[in-house]
Amino acid sequence: MTSASLVRLPIFPLSGVVLLPETLLPLHIFEPRYRAMLADALAGERLIGMQTAAGPNDETLVPGVLDIGCAGRIVEHEPLEDGRSNIVLRGLYRYRLAREIGGRAYRVADVLPLPVAPLPARSAEEPGRRDYRKLLQRSVSRLAECVGRPEASELDSGLGDEGFAHEAASRLGLSADERYRLLEMDTLKDRYVWLITHVAEIQAKLELLAPYRNSEADPRWN
Repeated sequence: MTSASLVRLPIFPLSGVVLLPETLLPLHIFEPRYRAMLADALAGERLIGMQTAAGPNDETLVPGVLDIGCAGRIVEHEPLEDGRSNIVLRGLYRYRLAREIGGRAYRVADVLPLPVAPLPARSAEEPGRRDYRKLLQRSVSRLAECVGRPEASELDSGLGDEGFAHEAASRLGLSADERYRLLEMDTLKDRYVWLITHVAEIQAKLELLAPYRNSEADPRWN
């Protein structure tokens, strides 16, 4: 790892929050240190690193963070009269935390952007990019129909492969641990396979419980 490969970002640690690339995250900024962070970000490249908090460090009481985060660009900013702000981040890329830099009211770190391996080309041994996208779309459509949400059945075909997967993930009511598990995966194939399998498991449970449930929409579907 060289210093030239690192990117310096303000980091925003939050419990139970995982930003995925090509998804949107609304945030309310109210603490003074994060107001300062926001002001500096708006004056610069409008980037913030979202980091999932992992509990306080026993020695320093500073919240620990998980190793992998996601850089987000501020795409919406609504300043409020009392100094608070509402913002929306769009996930850009995942990264690994390299080292934290002191000297500011908020936390700053050098991070290493992490590439993700694209979906494979189709071969005699395995499906290809189009196949994985079709399988995921089919899974989402079937689940949407099952829970009475046909309007949520179509994913945006204009999204890139990473965004297509993460759009599906955003509709499934995943826990923070599940979203972080996706963020950790180094290949899009692994993410697609995990999502398709996860949807199939939900579908199987719904079909098993179908004789006993009412007609209301499944609460896991956002």
